[in-house]
Formats: sequence, structure tokens, C-alpha cells
Amino acid sequence: MSFKYKLAKKRKSPSNPQAETEWHAIPTITNRLTTRSVCKVVTRNTTTAPTEAESTFNLVCDGIVHELQQGNSVQLGELGWLRLSFGSEGVEDLTQFDAATMIKNVKIVFTPSKALMAEIRKDLVFENAGVVEEGFTFPTTKAYLDYKQTGQLPTPGGSGTGGSDDDDSGQGTFG
Repeated sequence: MSFKYKLAKKRKSPSNPQAETEWHAIPTITNRLTTRSVCKVVTRNTTTAPTEAESTFNLVCDGIVHELQQGNSVQLGELGWLRLSFGSEGVEDLTQFDAATMIKNVKIVFTPSKALMAEIRKDLVFENAGVVEEGFTFPTTKAYLDYKQTGQLPTPGGSGTGGSDDDDSGQGTFG
């Protein structure tokens, strides 16, 4: 299975606008699947109707809210675990702490199971989908390097200044 990424510059110290930058891989999301779409996929070779799976999924989601509000960690089968987390402002005098105004950024933390991560990593390869710089996405690393050398932007449907991109597969395995 191939997962696409792009290369983008990031500051070594994000809070310092003068910090040096270095290239990092960033994931490229291909599609956003709805719950209905996922339920159709997971029920395709079963006797379960997609609407039944979707109803069950919605019931689980409804139940999770209550359990997380109670401070429980919730396991979702081999998918993993959900729990609530948050940050807060600090006080020197504990009698001055007010949870209603000082607890901030309530969020749900998902921890995938080891089995899920092992299955995802199995046979996963990464494919370079280009280079991003200043909001422009170059289709390949070669096209970006050609632009840096010539100042010519790649033409639509082309790979920069011409030539084969065979040496720019960007593929690597994960494991």
C-alpha cells in the first residue's frame, strides 16, 4: 500500500521566525470518507447491511460521550482507546484554582492498539507527491530542484524542465 507525502520546510524552532529551516515529510490526505462510506466498505462481503453498521456505530458514539464525561477510558475493539485530556492555567495558591474558567483545551486523545499499528505498518510504503514551498506545490523533487536552478515553474502536465523523473520515486518502506 502506498501512502503519499510531500516535503515542506519547517523551522527548527517554531516560535522563532528567524530559526533555520529543514525539510520534513508531511502526509497528503487523498480522500475524506464519511461514516456511511466506511460502513459500506466494511460490510461489503458480509450479511450486515451498511445502514445497520452505521446505526451501531452511531450508538457507540452516543455512549462514548457519557463514558468519557465520567472520566472513563473507552476501548474500541482492536481500534484502540479514547480518553479525555485537557490543559489548565496554573495558580500559586491552590484555593484560587477555578476549574470552570481555568481548565482549557478539552480534547479527546486516541491511542491506537498495537495490533492496529502493526496491521497499518505491514506492507506500507511511502510515495513522494511533491515539494511544498511558500504555498506552491511542485509535482516532484526534481521539478522543485529544476525551478531553483532555472527560475522556471513547471508546466502543467510536465515535470519541470523536462527529462525523466525515474530517479525521483521518493519511495521508502515503513517499519
